[in-house]
Amino acid sequence: MTYDQDWDRRLNPFRYNADGSLTDAAKRQNVTMELNSAAGKGDSGSGHVGRQTSVSTEVLTKAANTLEQLRSDTDKVDMNALSATDAARSALSGWRAANGLDRMHRRWAAEASNLSKILSEATAKLHSTSTSYAHTDHAEKSRMDSLNGGRN
Repeated sequence: MTYDQDWDRRLNPFRYNADGSLTDAAKRQNVTMELNSAAGKGDSGSGHVGRQTSVSTEVLTKAANTLEQLRSDTDKVDMNALSATDAARSALSGWRAANGLDRMHRRWAAEASNLSKILSEATAKLHSTSTSYAHTDHAEKSRMDSLNGGRN
């Protein structure tokens, strides 16, 4: 098994049968991906002859900001839900339902915290990637400018 196959199997266990072979759906998906990336008329499979990949740091930053807003909004909703659950639990003190609400409260708090953490990590990674590309672009532009004697 190659390194890529091992990672695919670890990250996408649903693509594999119990014996380790790809499922029929995974095989069809692989064929579709190969067809989508197939070379056409002399290019190297990129779909664009002589083009390089371009990354828009503005798009990355906008996505990061949107995720941050989503995390903030989600945290507010979660706090409201937890407060309402606390109020209901207090009102039902002495009833069996209060114990159920307590368990639900703890589970909801744990899941909400986990979601908030995932969104925060994704936001940080998008900001980091955007900054990294911006620094790399600036360094490359400076290098090219020095090779051209400052002429563009």
